[in-house]
Amino acid sequence: MDTMAKIKLLEDRLQKLSSNEKENNGVCRKIKRNVRNLQKGMAIRI
Repeated sequence: MDTMAKIKLLEDRLQKLSSNEKENNGVCRKIKRNVRNLQKGMAIRI
C-alpha cells in the first residue's frame, strides 16, 4: 500500500471516529500523529 493510500485510510477512520462523538481522544490523537508522520515522510522524499 502506498503512502497516499495509507493517509486516506487513516483520515477516513479518523472521520468515522470523530462523527461518532464518542470518547476516542486517544485513538484520534494516534491517528492524527500517524497521518502527520506519513506526510512528513513524503515531504522528505520529495
